[in-house]
This record gives sequence, C-alpha cells and structure tokens, in this order.
Amino acid sequence: MLSESVSKPNKKDFKESTDWISCWVLPKKIGWPVLILLVFFDAFITIQAGSESNPLWRPLAEKFGLNFLWAAALIVLAIFFAATKIFGRIVEKTEHFSRGEEFILTNLVIVFATYDLYIAFLVPRIGYLGTSTHYAIIPVLFIPILAYNVFVELQKRKSLKQI
Repeated sequence: MLSESVSKPNKKDFKESTDWISCWVLPKKIGWPVLILLVFFDAFITIQAGSESNPLWRPLAEKFGLNFLWAAALIVLAIFFAATKIFGRIVEKTEHFSRGEEFILTNLVIVFATYDLYIAFLVPRIGYLGTSTHYAIIPVLFIPILAYNVFVELQKRKSLKQI
C-alpha cells in the first residue's frame, strides 16, 4: 500500500520542475536587446565596408542602396521574433522545457554573436576561412550552437536522473 502512494515522476512533473533551464537561457529582457544590437551592428559593419557580401542581401542592397540594410535589420528582427514564438512553443511541447522561447532566443543570440565576431574580426584578417565564398561561415556557426545544445541536453538528462 505504501508503494501506491509514492508515484514515479512523469513528463508532466519534469516540465513543472524545469527550473534548471533558467540557468542556461537568456531572459527575454536581456536576450532581445542583445540580439537587436547584434543585428544592427551587422548592418553597421556592412555599411562601413561599403558593400554587401552576403548573397542573400546583395541584390537588394545594390537595388536600394546600402542604407536599405537598416530596414532589412527590422525585417530580420521580425522574422526572429516570429521564429522565437513558433519554435519556442514547439520546444516547450516536445522537449518539455518551461522556457522554450528563451531557449530559441539564446540560440539566435549565440549564432548572431558568432556571425558578427567572425565578420567583424576574422574576415578582414583571413577572409572567409581562406575561401572567397560567404557560405564558408556556415560550419563556423554550427560549432557553438551545437556545443550549446549538447550542453543543455546533458543538463536535461542530469536533471531527469535526479527526479
């Protein structure tokens, strides 16, 4: 009879006890201002350089001028906001994280910070990893984001063992 009163934790209990993730995500009040600064810093770097090297934005920058990048930054932020909302809910449901939006926001901040550091400091010195293509940055972006996600997954598993 005693064993019936003590129940095994389930996924619902885990979702309610996911305060552990609070330590590994940026709060919205910090994440959004940082992401906004990073996006506008990227536009500033490009305008200072005098040309757009990203093949996605180059045709628009050539057609409308480099000052178009300030408007493009707002478009990118709107896309990031929508992605954070949509994928944040998916993460909350599938991974049982209580702070899915902050988790997605943290991923975006890590990716964009890596991108800006690479563009601002490494490209002027070594080029696109020794190549002439902008797409060489893709592996550079995967390394920190993959490391962060593996780390969070390990913390999740450690928390599950403690329940």
